Amino acid sequence: MYTLCLFLFIALPSEVSSFVEKQDTSRITHLVEIAKQKQKERLPDSAEYYFKQAGDLAHQLNSETGKLLFAGNYSVFLYDQVRFDEAMEYAQLALTISLRLNNRPKAASAYNNIALQHQAKGQLKEAANNLIRALEISNEIKHPTHKDLSDRRKYLNNLSSLLLDLQDLDKGLQYAWQSYEIARQLKDTISMGNSLVNVMVAEAMAGKLADAVRHGKQYLAIGRSYGDLQMEIKALNNLADVYRMQQQYPLALETFSKALAITPKSMPGNEVYTLSGMSRIFKEIGDAQAAKEYFEMALKLATTELATPQLVDLYKDGADINEALGDYKQALDFHKKHAQLKDSLQSQETQKTIQELEVRYETAQNRKQIAERDLKIVEQAAELDRKNKWFIIFIFSIFLLVFGLVVIRLLNRQKRKAQSTELQKKLIEAQLAGEERERERTAKELHDGVASILSAARLQINAMTEPQTTFEDVSQLIEIAVREIRNISHNLAPEMILNEGLGYAIQSFCQRINKPDFQLHCYVIGELPELDKSSQLTIYRVVQECVTNVVKHAQATEGIVQLVEEQGRLMITIEDNGKGFDTETLWANGIGFHNLNNRVKSLQGNIDIRSCIGKGTSVFIEIYCPMTACLEKATADH
Repeated sequence: MYTLCLFLFIALPSEVSSFVEKQDTSRITHLVEIAKQKQKERLPDSAEYYFKQAGDLAHQLNSETGKLLFAGNYSVFLYDQVRFDEAMEYAQLALTISLRLNNRPKAASAYNNIALQHQAKGQLKEAANNLIRALEISNEIKHPTHKDLSDRRKYLNNLSSLLLDLQDLDKGLQYAWQSYEIARQLKDTISMGNSLVNVMVAEAMAGKLADAVRHGKQYLAIGRSYGDLQMEIKALNNLADVYRMQQQYPLALETFSKALAITPKSMPGNEVYTLSGMSRIFKEIGDAQAAKEYFEMALKLATTELATPQLVDLYKDGADINEALGDYKQALDFHKKHAQLKDSLQSQETQKTIQELEVRYETAQNRKQIAERDLKIVEQAAELDRKNKWFIIFIFSIFLLVFGLVVIRLLNRQKRKAQSTELQKKLIEAQLAGEERERERTAKELHDGVASILSAARLQINAMTEPQTTFEDVSQLIEIAVREIRNISHNLAPEMILNEGLGYAIQSFCQRINKPDFQLHCYVIGELPELDKSSQLTIYRVVQECVTNVVKHAQATEGIVQLVEEQGRLMITIEDNGKGFDTETLWANGIGFHNLNNRVKSLQGNIDIRSCIGKGTSVFIEIYCPMTACLEKATADH
């Protein structure tokens, strides 16, 4: 609606104005396209010249569209050149303009670019917030174009990369495959390769090295067939790293050498990855001196070419190599850098290793002082006194740290216990409330259904005039009453039906709900996960409660219940075409919703209810079943 209004506002002044603006925008677009071509040709200086020409022209013409086109593309260029602060500035400018123009797809792209800069600088929480915003905007597009879907694939792939940086391998792999699937549907082979690299990294981190090699070779083949040098270099580096994990050291060195031979200086970040990989190989085969030579070359480049999260492993390698060479002071410095950076990205760790290195360093220093004691007795005494003070401070700090951790642990345990008690209380209340509603519903069914039918049968008997006809009518009424009682008994004791399985029980329940003015369809797709009887009964009650709400309140003519198992999760969907309702009242007044939510939570699941007045209601339930987790860390796809 806002886009339409803006269009009318711009179009009204004159056709000549619109024509001139289109001409101006096309000139800016032409300059941007030249810059992007120079970037592909690995001519960064020429690319930057044309980008700035486009930016100057956009400002001279005061073209908002031109400014947005320039800022968005220039931020991507700066990111490739490892100039993250400048890239952040232009990405934020692109976001401001796109929001002002109400250009939602461009706003999503700007959020994505901002997320990449945060991730590169190690600000993972901010990166996640911006990536999720980009995906939210992308998913709001009702009729996405090919470009919209291609952008959504990038956002998913970047989210996969971020989760892998956070060591959430399961989710990282999941989003990588989602990104790959969109690329496959679009028949975009290059994008399939860019998604495949995250899959490969995830598999390697999970120890599935054979799968990682297979996907790495597919990635390499795509890069070579399309002449994409960046893709080919990444594929060779990642394959070499997997060969190293397989301890195929000659093959790993050969593959790293191939990557190094084709890596130009105009592609920052690739050479440092290759050098650090070769350093790691020499470290593992016991040649610490060679490992240090390659490490120092990599470190020199890393300070200007690597994103912050990628420095973690490099600092760890530096500590291990220097420790192997007996340079404990240098090893200690690198361990501290590694610990500080990793703590800022994830959580506290490596403290024990740092303490051990400090002890070794202190020991080495003490030996040197003993050798020089005769010459520097006074200096040695002062030095020992200083060290004793620091040692006391160190011990006291450790004591405070341990005491604080113990207190936090006790408080957390007490909090978890209180939460568990509260949850049990809510579950009991939900069960009692459900049982009370079931009693009321059963009483109503007996009163309105069975009692009415039997009363009709009694009247038929009292009014007998034609025996044969009356007996047949009475027989039919009694048959209906028996059927009503059977339905009520099944609803009261579904465990009898559950002996045939959860799917059969829910299908049977849905069949009983069907009426001439309301059709309820039930689909059970695939084999449902095996659950204990208690869990099956709880799921049955949840579905029963949702369907009962549809029948009582929705005024719907059609509904659907669907159960499907997907990657270790039981997915349940209940939808209707009824009158809908305002979901904001659920938490405030929805006692029934609280009961449903508590029941689902007891199964380690989640429930999401979406409704719009006049457009029906959808209930989505996701219950996690035990499964094996997967892996990794990855490459951003901008």
